[in-house]
Amino acid sequence: MKKLMLPVIVSAIIAATATSGCALAHDPKSHDEKKHGHHHEVELVAGLDKQQIRFADIEPFIEQAKQSDLFRTEQVGNSYQGRPIYRISVGDGDTVVFMWSQMHGDESTATPALFDLMQKIENDPEWRASWADDITLHMIPMVNPDGAELAQRYNVQGIDVNRDAVALQTPEGRVLMTQGKELQPDFGFNLHDQSRYYEVGNTGKTATISVLAPAYNHAKDINDSRGRAMKLIGDLNTVTDAMIPGHVGRYNDTFAPRAFGDNFSAMGISTILIESGAYPQDPNRQKARAANVAMLVRALESIASVDYADVTLEPYHSIPMNNSNSFKDVIFDGVQIVDGEHNYRIDIGINRSADARWNGAIREVGDLSVFPAFARYDAEELTYAAGKAYSIPSEGLTLSHHEYLSLIKDGFTHFSGDASTLKISTHLPVLVNPRSVPGSRPQQRETATFLLQKQGQVAIAVLAGVVLQFN
Repeated sequence: MKKLMLPVIVSAIIAATATSGCALAHDPKSHDEKKHGHHHEVELVAGLDKQQIRFADIEPFIEQAKQSDLFRTEQVGNSYQGRPIYRISVGDGDTVVFMWSQMHGDESTATPALFDLMQKIENDPEWRASWADDITLHMIPMVNPDGAELAQRYNVQGIDVNRDAVALQTPEGRVLMTQGKELQPDFGFNLHDQSRYYEVGNTGKTATISVLAPAYNHAKDINDSRGRAMKLIGDLNTVTDAMIPGHVGRYNDTFAPRAFGDNFSAMGISTILIESGAYPQDPNRQKARAANVAMLVRALESIASVDYADVTLEPYHSIPMNNSNSFKDVIFDGVQIVDGEHNYRIDIGINRSADARWNGAIREVGDLSVFPAFARYDAEELTYAAGKAYSIPSEGLTLSHHEYLSLIKDGFTHFSGDASTLKISTHLPVLVNPRSVPGSRPQQRETATFLLQKQGQVAIAVLAGVVLQFN
């Protein structure tokens, strides 16, 4: 057998719920043992620790899969711009499991997780043998390669592929629906990313993983296939409880008639939505990636052994609901505003762009005590001050890091004039002729560029959402 030689990084010990998915799964003792204390050692594929995964990143691994005697690789279609869409399959069982990722081009986390799963399948023959005679597994690791190339949610037609399950106006949507109808999977895993601002209930914890067994009608009825999905999610929750306790939320199950998950559910496919979200100090979502792998590993075990059948619906329903748009990237608490004869205090909340550096904006001002934040500052002793614009001299300006810091301390946060004559030598954001810098009263949606002073001296400068503290 040819080996699928995937490079790896340091092994991550991932808490999970089983070791083998063995035939004794229905024995109460073995089932209990599997749910407590056992671990999976999962090696993550190297080179995919990125915020954005494009087709070029996964193409080498697809080419290696083509050379493998273990995996069956087939091109099942093309994107709008002609990029190939591949399905990789393994196993020969009667139960069909279908997994797909990156339907939204900028939702990359689960794509590496599928290759991590493939690596475990390749490198752990004993584990593979525990389910491969019972399951046929199919994976599409990138449904929307054009959107991935542009790092955007939509395909190049500007259509949300996940709202195209009925109209089928996109070639990517047609490929996915064709696969759903031809494979007739028993279980479908719909793998996405979600906003980093989701909170688990009102716990103050990020929703690193969110799950859903999507409804198949407006009444949100629970039939056998949807019940199986709920039970399986309840089983998988023991994995995430061990890995990321308190960081798992559940989506509202309002029926979405255009979405693939809901339509697949209506087709009798037990559909499991897994959404990857943020974890503190983890910008590339490797914590969510590892959780995805562990959940998919456990899912294959549970499906092969039918362990999920012993799970009630209670664990699924006990998962807290998501609280959307709750987190802020930065909150300054209790900032004093002095505006003419008015003197008041507000909290200032900032959200950053995807690169978390250059395009931070004021998300909200007022009482933000109910919101959690990735970074929070006590600003009770600080006074807000609008930044001044430094006029670029006609002969131009060479801006060193040291000179920039001096300008900031003097109250300048941005520049006006001819940007082409400004030579920059600093890692900090440099704003030239910005459109919406706050004035005497900071407002929502303005660029997060301002100063916080203590006794007339600059204590904190905020530059496009980047916080710079001065001693």
